[in-house]
Amino acid sequence: MPSQERRCVYHVPYPIDANTTVGGQVRAGKMLTALQNWGEVWTVSGSAAQRRRMMGQVRRAIRKGVHFDFCYSESSTMPTTMTEPHHLPLHPFLDLSFLSWLRAARVPVGLFYRDVYWKFPVYDDNGLPRYQQLAAKTMYRYDLLGYRSSVDVLFLPSLRMGELVDVGPRVCKEALPPGHDITDAPPEPASSPLSLFYVGGMGSLYQMHELCAAVTAVPEVSLTICTRPSEWESLRATYEPVMGPNISVVHANGKEALAPYFAAANVALMVFKPDDYRDFAAPLKLFEYIGNGKPIMATTGSLAGDIVGGDQLGWVVDYDREEIAGVLQRLVAHPEEVTAAHQRVMAARDQHTWDARVAQLAGTLASVDRRR
Repeated sequence: MPSQERRCVYHVPYPIDANTTVGGQVRAGKMLTALQNWGEVWTVSGSAAQRRRMMGQVRRAIRKGVHFDFCYSESSTMPTTMTEPHHLPLHPFLDLSFLSWLRAARVPVGLFYRDVYWKFPVYDDNGLPRYQQLAAKTMYRYDLLGYRSSVDVLFLPSLRMGELVDVGPRVCKEALPPGHDITDAPPEPASSPLSLFYVGGMGSLYQMHELCAAVTAVPEVSLTICTRPSEWESLRATYEPVMGPNISVVHANGKEALAPYFAAANVALMVFKPDDYRDFAAPLKLFEYIGNGKPIMATTGSLAGDIVGGDQLGWVVDYDREEIAGVLQRLVAHPEEVTAAHQRVMAARDQHTWDARVAQLAGTLASVDRRR
């Protein structure tokens, strides 16, 4: 049960859907649930009109002496000023001025800055007209400028990303990657035969041709890829030349639908062609793998690889079919390695829950509370 002596404001500049499976929106719902486990939550979310009304409620409460331990905000994948359905920045001061007002009232403010996808060339290939891209980039920069005066702590998927986010020297930066909410302890799978599982996208940021070629070269291993039907059909022709009969592609979505595939696998995969963007991206699936008790194979140089290697949660490999095949052959010959890695993942599992992330952010914001 949450402590009713704890109270916070949770600000999100769009509607929260706790049941969504859309990658960019999952985190907001998971954090809301974890915050509610922590204490009393006053949510400021929804449309601009809805947020304005909720902001008024928070302001009136503070003026009456209601104590909030902190305000935590989650940014959107879009600029804050463009989150309305029409994407027009008609309320440019609404959210930043609210966060600034809270800081002036000495409530610690932390904001999770989700992404800097817009700073990379791949953003220019997203299909938007050039003028819309320029407008969006202007508003992204406006957000960063506003955070200099409205935020105490900027939470990021990783500190690597902090090098690309300039919010001035006053604002602290801290890593707050995704988490998982799997409470049931997953059963220990058999360590042999070696069964690999990947769930997620297969687009330009998730190229796995070398991985598939390596699996094909080791017939004792099986690989199940779970991805969207439309994405697979658009890429099928590029993958089929490197896919053998020991690789299958399935289409499932949601916890219950994915459960059988997780249960059947003993190693999960985050092995992609290197990309500058992946150097700091903290994929949600990485932590879902951990929650499901799966040791992970990840790519050298990626943030996922750093986490897997640093915490000894699996194996880190170069994106090279011969090296990947060599590791797979070793695991086939030595299944005890898989068992040992599974045990290390299970030991680290509780450190990576959404509740643990909230405990971390609450502690960080308490450390910058100027009322103490």
